[in-house]
Amino acid sequence: MKKLTRIVLAVFALGLVFCAPAFAEDKVYELKLQTYYSPTTISHLENMAKSVEIASNGRIKIQLYTGGELVASANMLKGVQGGMIDMAQGCGAYYTELAIGPIEGGMPMAWMSPLEAQIIYDEMGLGKIVTEAYAKFDVVWLGTMWAAPYQILSKEPIKSLDDLRKMKIRAIGASAKMFQNLGISTVNMPPEDIYLALSTGQIGAVLYGAAYEYQLNKYYEVAPYFVETPVLNPFVDSIIINKKLWESMPADLQEILKNAVEMSRFAWYIHCEYLGAEARTKIFKEVTSLSADDQAAMTKAAVTAWDEEAAKSPENAKAVEIIKEFAKRVGRI
Repeated sequence: MKKLTRIVLAVFALGLVFCAPAFAEDKVYELKLQTYYSPTTISHLENMAKSVEIASNGRIKIQLYTGGELVASANMLKGVQGGMIDMAQGCGAYYTELAIGPIEGGMPMAWMSPLEAQIIYDEMGLGKIVTEAYAKFDVVWLGTMWAAPYQILSKEPIKSLDDLRKMKIRAIGASAKMFQNLGISTVNMPPEDIYLALSTGQIGAVLYGAAYEYQLNKYYEVAPYFVETPVLNPFVDSIIINKKLWESMPADLQEILKNAVEMSRFAWYIHCEYLGAEARTKIFKEVTSLSADDQAAMTKAAVTAWDEEAAKSPENAKAVEIIKEFAKRVGRI
């Protein structure tokens, strides 16, 4: 695995070098980037940071901080806006001040593959809407990073939605609203609080990521039952940077950062899916799936959640219209 990482890093850095313009000046930018991930789940960001430093000839140095280290995960947008941190890798659904956040992170049942997400963001215009929404907070949205399939982990087996109605589930954004529409109780909390909440029984289930992420964070120790039916595939993270800082950087360094985010888009998703296959067979007591009828009920409840998000702002209405148009094209609604 270490050899594979070295190869990926070398290819990644080489790609950034070829994409980057000639160096314009020698000022060194030392950037603080906080993610909402835990220390065990940032290999993709470590590779990105190393590659950016190589491609910029040392003119960009990124120091990584994990969930809650500098600011609370829910405050990362405010932190970047105010200059407490320079960059953030997070999910819009955590930022209560960002109306489009739950849509950016992923509407439940809206897309079921990275290709579908890419079409909606890049070809149908969701990325442009999200960019404009972040700009109102004096930050620059650098692009998406596919996280992982959004699947359920629980303390007791879940074979139907009725089983889920017997417990509280940690869920955020529109996914939480979908569950609520199905009569399921939800709790909103950042990733750094999940393990304790599961171990104390504050929640009985969690919607956070995929099998490999549950393994890395050791959530399976207190919640060993896995539902492989995705609520969303993939969940969408993004990287943002302080606008004033961004505008102070020469064009060649801006290009290196943009290229780095683009080239990292699939990194964590592929990593999770590759190693998650083994995790499914080794660490869970039972792996279950939800029936077609339950999935249809989830889609119906999700569309209601989409409409609730659409009512929050004109930008949200445009974004939800894009998602509905795609869902109709593929026969999802």
